[in-house]
Amino acid sequence: MASLYEIRGLAEYAAENVSRSPKDWMKYLDTAARLYRYPFSDTLLIYAQRPSATACASLELWNEKMGRWVNRGAKGIALIDDSGPRRRVRYVFDVRDTHLGRGGRTPNLWKLEERHREALRDYLADTYSVREDRREILPSVLWEIASDMKDEYMIEMLGQLYQETDGTKFSFRNNSTLTANFSLLLENSMFYCLCVRCGLNPMEYLEEAEFAGITDFHDLSVLTLLGSRISELMEPVLIDIGRTVQRLNLEESKKEVEKSLHSVYNEFSTLKRESETGEGEKKDGTDISQKGRLPVSKSDSDIPLLQKKLSSERQKGLLISPKSR
Repeated sequence: MASLYEIRGLAEYAAENVSRSPKDWMKYLDTAARLYRYPFSDTLLIYAQRPSATACASLELWNEKMGRWVNRGAKGIALIDDSGPRRRVRYVFDVRDTHLGRGGRTPNLWKLEERHREALRDYLADTYSVREDRREILPSVLWEIASDMKDEYMIEMLGQLYQETDGTKFSFRNNSTLTANFSLLLENSMFYCLCVRCGLNPMEYLEEAEFAGITDFHDLSVLTLLGSRISELMEPVLIDIGRTVQRLNLEESKKEVEKSLHSVYNEFSTLKRESETGEGEKKDGTDISQKGRLPVSKSDSDIPLLQKKLSSERQKGLLISPKSR
């Protein structure tokens, strides 16, 4: 088991690693987009140990609530738990480290289908009051949401940044470049995550150079200021999107079921009507009587006569019974 000191060192190393270049930062954002329900401190450590993770939880949660069992030999992802009076190391496992037990279930990880993009666009545009000239496509709506959230909370965040960095070499007070980079990174990173989670390519609308300011945030404490704000603002929007996508899928499934039932009902009604009116008595080469029974064939009606003839022939000794052979 790793010590708290080792995991703290891993977090510092991860902060330096993801802030080395725009590409490194975007690789981290790919993971953050999938794990948007986790705080930045957890997401950074998960990225450092398992960048491809999609859904992480403790062993107890997998076993007791999800009915899944952690695979033998699976390696846990170490996180720092500061919820109690003393910090400690806790472990979580990705869903791919588990398997279904009896009655178990798999996490519902939503996926936005292309056919639902227009409906989601309209919902988000109305819900987040996106102006009319930005409603044409879903990416425009997502960018407007990210921009509006940044503008709404930037003044409040700057006050927190001034307070938390005063007296350090990363002080935001009277440092216009650092403040401008923070603002740009906040907006672009949120837009990037929103696009990635919705299955869109954010780099069709962004340039790597727009993330160049990330190299100013290589210190863990300063990067945490940025990463935490991104997570806090992005999470409720993605939760809303996820619920909307699930609703759209449910409505679509409901319509398919209703369509199927309607088709079966129509087919039944047609058959019933044909049966009552006598239509369709000959179908697929089969004769059906008006009473819905198969008519008696000539060969069937001749059976009694045939039996009498055979009996007569046996009496005359013309036929030999099978038993006497």
